[in-house]
Amino acid sequence: MLKDTEAREGFVFAFNGMRRFNVYSRAKRQLDEICGISGWRLHDLRRTCVSGMARLGVAPHLADKILNHQGGTISGVAAVYQRHEFLSERKEALDRWGAHVVHVLDQTSAGLPAGLQRAA
Repeated sequence: MLKDTEAREGFVFAFNGMRRFNVYSRAKRQLDEICGISGWRLHDLRRTCVSGMARLGVAPHLADKILNHQGGTISGVAAVYQRHEFLSERKEALDRWGAHVVHVLDQTSAGLPAGLQRAA
């Protein structure tokens, strides 16, 4: 899906690529139908991501920044003085998480018939 969107300008996570994504309930129903799994919330993806990053050794204050938690592990007086955004560290953490997800997908699709395997 991302390969198709890289060639065009606009938003990656959008129905038409031109307007930002904002119809979560409709997209969630479509995801449920496509994957055959229901009973989960979009917020579960945030929890899965931050829990997985913790298992990969990502520091809690970086996970808080990635989730945009304002009062996370850096709070009180430290939050008043700590203004660093940790952008490069967040990028590294998300790259590490992305590589982990790709690895899991590769491992999962390896056992599937050739027609159902993940395209490289």
